[in-house]
Amino acid sequence: MRVGFDARPFEPGRTGVGRYLEGLLGQWTELFPGDRLVALSPRPVDLPGNLEGKVEVPYRPSGLPGTFWLQTAAPFQAARVGADLFFGTLGIVPLVGSVPAVATVHDLTPILFPAWHSRKNRLGFAPLLWSTVRRARRIVAVSESTRRDLVARYPLAAAKSRVVHNGFTPLPEFEGDDPLSSQPYVLFLGTVEPRKNVERLVEAMESIWDRRPAFPRLVIAGGDGWGLPGFAERIASSRHAARIRRTGYVAPGEAARLIRRARLVAYPSLYEGFGLPALEAMALGTVVVASSSSSLPEVVGDAGLLPDPTNVQEIAAALERAQDDEPFRERARRLGLERARGFTWDRAARETRALFEEALA
Repeated sequence: MRVGFDARPFEPGRTGVGRYLEGLLGQWTELFPGDRLVALSPRPVDLPGNLEGKVEVPYRPSGLPGTFWLQTAAPFQAARVGADLFFGTLGIVPLVGSVPAVATVHDLTPILFPAWHSRKNRLGFAPLLWSTVRRARRIVAVSESTRRDLVARYPLAAAKSRVVHNGFTPLPEFEGDDPLSSQPYVLFLGTVEPRKNVERLVEAMESIWDRRPAFPRLVIAGGDGWGLPGFAERIASSRHAARIRRTGYVAPGEAARLIRRARLVAYPSLYEGFGLPALEAMALGTVVVASSSSSLPEVVGDAGLLPDPTNVQEIAAALERAQDDEPFRERARRLGLERARGFTWDRAARETRALFEEALA
């Protein structure tokens, strides 16, 4: 099988979709060495180490805007490299061309919650998803939650979509001194944007510090996304600003170290297509406070706490229990490790390739 894929997620400072693609294709090349994967992108492609020498990158960057490239140059590039199938890794496929297509839909936030996205993101996704549902021969949904949202919006997707959960990629931990580990901390890991609910997390922590000054600090690890203007000023003006530390974007090795050494990982997101940081925390033996929203109960199950993400008091209560209740912490660590073992890239690669075979049948 020769697969041309949308490689735009492979850019410096990879976030969720880039890590998804790294894990999936890395295992794919191990399991199916006879397949050929071809990276197509209008931007420079920063292949992760596990794919170097295993993925073809035939085209130089064109500089075209991403959505325009996908709907104009990409289908012709896929045909020229002899692709049997085009893999739309960002949820959208070319609407023209002769190469059959499969898409992975991670979430529907540009449609369900347009205020969380820039106009560019909305225009590059929402108008094209319906056409993708019609044209794609198969659709991968990364969670039952995402598939429910997709089918509710586009019933035609029911017959051609399947759930393939993400896996966990072991993260190498950086060695050396870590100034953050001298005191206990609560860790948030993710892009700082509206749906991640970081503002309510800060409010919850402030309400705890008002009563308990010795409660662990808050470390916010992740780059700035879109839609939270003034967040830096909000942190700087907090009555507990000295207890909040922002690191900016962190590479996978640094993320692993932060997770392992955290007292707990707080991820009270308003909406997730999957929620990789919660899975990574469980896999590394760290207690998780996530939320009752979207896919997070599907991923975390009974291995963590799932407060209402719109209720600051519930978030605060969950944080305090996760910090104080040692029997719960022991049980959560054990269940989290057990649960995380069920999310593997081996399974994801096999199931995704099976869908590709169905698309080509």
